[in-house]
Amino acid sequence: MNRLAGDAYRSPSANRAVRWLENRLLAGDQSWWTGRRPLYTRVVAGVPRALYLNFAARKSYAASLSPELFHPLDLPGDDSRTLFTILLFSLEDARPLWMPRAFGAFAPRMMQSNWRFYGDLREGGGEWRSGVLFVRTVTTSWTLSLFGRRLARCFPLRRARRMTLVCGPGQVTAAIDPGGGSAPELKFEGVPAEAAETGDLCGRFDSYDSYARWIIDQHLSLVIWPREYVVQDMHLDFAGATITPLRCLTWRVAELKNFISDERPMDAFLVEGLTVFLDRIYSVTTSGTGKR
Repeated sequence: MNRLAGDAYRSPSANRAVRWLENRLLAGDQSWWTGRRPLYTRVVAGVPRALYLNFAARKSYAASLSPELFHPLDLPGDDSRTLFTILLFSLEDARPLWMPRAFGAFAPRMMQSNWRFYGDLREGGGEWRSGVLFVRTVTTSWTLSLFGRRLARCFPLRRARRMTLVCGPGQVTAAIDPGGGSAPELKFEGVPAEAAETGDLCGRFDSYDSYARWIIDQHLSLVIWPREYVVQDMHLDFAGATITPLRCLTWRVAELKNFISDERPMDAFLVEGLTVFLDRIYSVTTSGTGKR
């Protein structure tokens, strides 16, 4: 079955009543909102820092998830492997695009992690376009969980008890603590690299910076649910952004064993000073497009 380990949604709350209510509202992959138009507005938010961990994954696994809608990318020199990325980031100053910038100061800071395969997706059942397939999103936010699993259905969310991304002097650490929930556990420690650790894919680009920007700047994302699929269209502002290649010192996550033989990232980098814009979300009802 093409599912990540610990796939069923489970609340991390220590409060029994809150845990029961959250599981009741969010655990099912289908609900009364399935098939309805996604509820969203155009939003802009700051991303002060984001960590990208890039892996070579088994292409056959990614191809089996939804062959009618997603074709995974071939890595250079080995068409049996594809690109899989885990990114972990913080969102700040989020606001509807039509509201004054000052309103962003009232938005809570949120942590999020997206786990995604790269390739081509079939937008609207027609044209194939470059994009990513989300297989997992993690957050600590109950509000974002409600938005991603019910109102917009644009993230296959699991909620963690705690998430951190810390940039100290000469060191970057990141962690996902699932608590009692079903989010995956993650631990990472890295340092700025004197020379970037690169895989074969980086050779297609004229510089590491160009490669990293391509990894980051994927506009379209696809999420597969049992009776519908959802496409999200976003874009980024790189003005003032800085990219720092990292050397991985320690790394641990259990859920990659099904489709990654070498669990060490091909490369990793930190980007600081991004702005993200949510442009559009739409859904298409199906009779069962694929398994997530």
